[in-house]
Amino acid sequence: MNPDPDASSQGVVEHDAAGAGPLSAPQIRPIGSREFASTLITNVVIQACTIVQGILVARLLGPVGRGQFAAAILWPGLFAAMGGMGVGVALARRAGRAADLARVIRTGLLLTLLTGTVIAALCAAAIPWLLPGGGAIVRNAAYVFVPYIIFNHVSLAMIAIDQGAGWFSRMNWTRLIVNPVYLALVIALWLAGIRDVLWFVISLLIATGAVAFVRVGMALWHAPIPGPTEPVKIVFREALPFGFAGLLNPLAASADKALLLYLLGTTQLGFYTVALTAASVVNSLAGAAGTVSFGISTQAKDREGFDRVARMFRFTAWTWLVAGLAVAVIIPIMLPLLYGAAFRPAIGPAILLIPAAALAGQASILEESMRAQGRAFIGLEARAAGLVVMVTAGWLLVPAFGILGVVFAAIGSQAIVLIVMMFAARWHFHRALINALWPRVSDLLELKGRLLRF
Repeated sequence: MNPDPDASSQGVVEHDAAGAGPLSAPQIRPIGSREFASTLITNVVIQACTIVQGILVARLLGPVGRGQFAAAILWPGLFAAMGGMGVGVALARRAGRAADLARVIRTGLLLTLLTGTVIAALCAAAIPWLLPGGGAIVRNAAYVFVPYIIFNHVSLAMIAIDQGAGWFSRMNWTRLIVNPVYLALVIALWLAGIRDVLWFVISLLIATGAVAFVRVGMALWHAPIPGPTEPVKIVFREALPFGFAGLLNPLAASADKALLLYLLGTTQLGFYTVALTAASVVNSLAGAAGTVSFGISTQAKDREGFDRVARMFRFTAWTWLVAGLAVAVIIPIMLPLLYGAAFRPAIGPAILLIPAAALAGQASILEESMRAQGRAFIGLEARAAGLVVMVTAGWLLVPAFGILGVVFAAIGSQAIVLIVMMFAARWHFHRALINALWPRVSDLLELKGRLLRF
């Protein structure tokens, strides 16, 4: 799990640790291949930690406990994603053009503490209705995980500011905190012989809280309080279109798990969660590409930058094709070996979910590049169509195919999303052509050459 990092000052003087003199806040940086490489490496490390901690959690809790863990964090995670109200996007866009990032940082702290607190209260009030048949174990763990919403809002807003300003090194090492911390806590639970789902949820909460506390400390260092802010109401109004447009994203991302939880129960949800983790093992590149494409588009002129986005899209498509085939071959061997024989039923779904993960990763590259240029509602139709396909097809197919019904629905849903995103990019960018997104043999040869030189 990856809960996903500031700044010229006006009227704010900072000093280095030695007190040698004034230290100006970081300036906006241009974004290039170095930023992509650092983001990719970060994503690979995060993915590796995710896999290792996923293996440990699955082995320690078993299919039932793994499903209970997924059910407990499902709704707080969904409330956190839906309740951000687009603040992160608005802050990142301002950071990409701001002369004084300290003002943006203070604004981000104020807004996210407010949104996080309100949404956390709403989530806590809704848990009895959302998990009526989940059992006391799941409900109690879900209540404990509610503060994650505040931690998530604060840390992601600070990371978004770094993303928009081009400070990828700080953004990336901040993102690295949560997975190693959680992995260390999981190992500690293993060594202590603890197999209680609640403690695994508490460990994840501590790990995400560590990111928030680090980022708040950095924010206060670069933007001491009190101090001037951006016009808070204006920033929030700028964020609302992105927030409303983004409401469907977390719903679409969680629809498959919610269907499994309510139609098939926590055990099948445990199998599906492991399958999804295995299928997404090569998702680091697409995640890095989406993050960097947002930064590129933020700093580009309106409706410009398609050539760089298209090139990144084609390279990641080739990576998915080659690496995805390799992963499909090794999953039948490695999944039961790593996760345990109890998770053997997850092999088929894991292989079939690889195309769904690939389609989702490619769509995110295009969506991030357009969102960065202020087109909040571009792609809304894609998410709506994908959600309808997911819910309708899943509901119809689950009685006949069980967990595979959700898998087939996920593939169809992500295919629809990607197709609509491709046409949306064609309409948004100047001089954009659909065929510029098709993978080319020359791209594969260039990618091969770069890898050999590396």
